[in-house]
Amino acid sequence: MSTVDDLSKLVEDEESCRLPVKESLLSKYRIPIQNFEYEYIEKCTDGKELEKILHVLKSGEEGYFPHLKQAAEERLEVIKPKSILLRKNEPVMNKNDLVKDEMNEIYNDLESWMTDISKHNNELEKRKANTVECESKVREYKESFCDDKDTKNIDKRIKSTDYSAWDKYDPDTEILKMDLEEENKRKAATEEKPKRRGVIFNKFGTEAEAIFEANREKEKGNEFFKEGDYDEALHCYTHSVLAKPSVDNLNNRAVTYVKLKKYKNAIDDCDKVLASDSGNLKARLRKAEALEGLKMYEEAMECVNFVIRRDPNNVVAQELADKIQRQREKNLKNTRMKIVEIE
Repeated sequence: MSTVDDLSKLVEDEESCRLPVKESLLSKYRIPIQNFEYEYIEKCTDGKELEKILHVLKSGEEGYFPHLKQAAEERLEVIKPKSILLRKNEPVMNKNDLVKDEMNEIYNDLESWMTDISKHNNELEKRKANTVECESKVREYKESFCDDKDTKNIDKRIKSTDYSAWDKYDPDTEILKMDLEEENKRKAATEEKPKRRGVIFNKFGTEAEAIFEANREKEKGNEFFKEGDYDEALHCYTHSVLAKPSVDNLNNRAVTYVKLKKYKNAIDDCDKVLASDSGNLKARLRKAEALEGLKMYEEAMECVNFVIRRDPNNVVAQELADKIQRQREKNLKNTRMKIVEIE
């Protein structure tokens, strides 16, 4: 092999060993360089393009421009406020960062949770330890395949050598007897049997079992709700409420009723939640949606205002309030004034 071939092979080996050059974000997104200007960013209305520009500025591959990055963030907040790039990572809080009252509240919640869990575990263990005794008798196995009646009939059979008996045998009468026996059996079968006393057992022996079943049905309902199958979600939520009614499964069933446009049922579930927890914001919001569906705008606005006063940053409540206000103004425009003459 010549030296030229050796050198060419060496060059090929070096090129194959080289790592692939990483493509820059600017070339990957194919953004023109003139788009990284204040005038273009302030007039841009494409949220995806603004995200790409901000991603490039945050990476620092093309340089560090803090004012331009801030301008891109401010414009993206206007065009696409829920963008992932606008989220700010906050450090995880340590034990020392908490106030004494917050620490006491957390400790109290943990203690109550531990007591509930231990109570449920004890109930389940007691349930397992209790054995159920059955007083009903088990059938005994019989070795013979024939019962007493069959053995009697076998004994009454005529022997083949008894000619005098065969002379007296009348087949018509025997057939008539057999028909009568079959008819008597049918009558006995059709007669009503005496009713037996039934024993009704509780569906759930302990409260822990009821809570477990309620949570399981609620989770199943959540899966159906995410898939958009509201009928099956309602079925699961109803089973959850029947097992153990709680604030969560009642709220979930209420929003399912709203999706199915069964507004009165939704209001009933919300009222049940508010009867036990008058400050529950989810129930107030679900009730407002149901009232808005029934065109009861004044009552719906009261519920929405209650939520906004407690949670001013609730976007869903603000959007619902705007929608209800537009409906109220539309109704006012449609109403006509009647002039009545007074005698």
